Amino acid sequence: MDKTAFITRRLARAALFSLVRGIAWAVGSGLAGAIAWWVHTL
Repeated sequence: MDKTAFITRRLARAALFSLVRGIAWAVGSGLAGAIAWWVHTL
């Protein structure tokens, strides 16, 4: 296995991980905002 393939795979994995983490953070903050709004309008 050559080094470039290994580096590319690591970069792709890191990018995918950060993307998933970003989506999870967006969903979490959106959910928290929705719950806060729902509680305030109750």
